[in-house]
Amino acid sequence: MENYDRYKTETSAGYEKKDLMDYLVRIPSDKKLVPLIAGIKGKKILDAGVGTGPYARLLLKDNEVIGVDRNPHLCQLPIKVHRGDATQLVELAGEHAFDVVFSTWMTEYLNPEQLIAFFRQAKKTLKGNGSLMSTIISKHGFGFLYIKAAKLLRGISKYNYDKNKVCGILREAGFTDVEIVNLNSWLGVPWAYLVIAK
Repeated sequence: MENYDRYKTETSAGYEKKDLMDYLVRIPSDKKLVPLIAGIKGKKILDAGVGTGPYARLLLKDNEVIGVDRNPHLCQLPIKVHRGDATQLVELAGEHAFDVVFSTWMTEYLNPEQLIAFFRQAKKTLKGNGSLMSTIISKHGFGFLYIKAAKLLRGISKYNYDKNKVCGILREAGFTDVEIVNLNSWLGVPWAYLVIAK
């Protein structure tokens, strides 16, 4: 997650500045993601990698939200944000404490070992019937291009993962029911997917 450290001196306004990728991929993805978020009500939620909290803001309307981020200064919402990362959830936020562990656009910073640790930590911090909701960058389409461009143009190592591999890692972490929701980009080109695991 060393690449996420580049936001240590970033302001929340600078972090939220839109670029071409927002218009090509994230805004189209939100057409599926936001209605799913709006349907979550009455839950205690841990937002891993909360950033500035664009989705936490929506979740706050009907839920209790606590955040975890390596750069907690980015979140200006009236929520508690623990300084740390996705591999430390139990240490930071407690065991069997949450109905939902929620994470968007954070796993691209996790190498394979960190992704495994994140899924295991999420399972441990969830209540018995809790669920993990996390976006994963696709190995195909704009997902492939996004990861390659980050490395070639900006020197930033990011990661994308195959759906079957992610499902296997989730099952190894103790999740038994895994649903995949495709989050396609502009013109329906593959970009990312949302895993919902229980």
